[in-house]
Amino acid sequence: MKVGDKVKLTKRTFLHQGIFIFTGSTVEIKEIHPEKALVIYNDKEGYPHDLEMNLEDLAPLA
Repeated sequence: MKVGDKVKLTKRTFLHQGIFIFTGSTVEIKEIHPEKALVIYNDKEGYPHDLEMNLEDLAPLA
């Protein structure tokens, strides 16, 4: 995985600042750190949200 890649979330659906983040959603990698990645999640209205995710909660698109 590298910056700019689109990946899917494997983490179970969760609530983040009043927004449901759904399992299987496609996100774009914004930054990569040793254990975590900052990703951009677009909600159903198309607004982007930055999320910090563990690398094991991300998988390549099939």
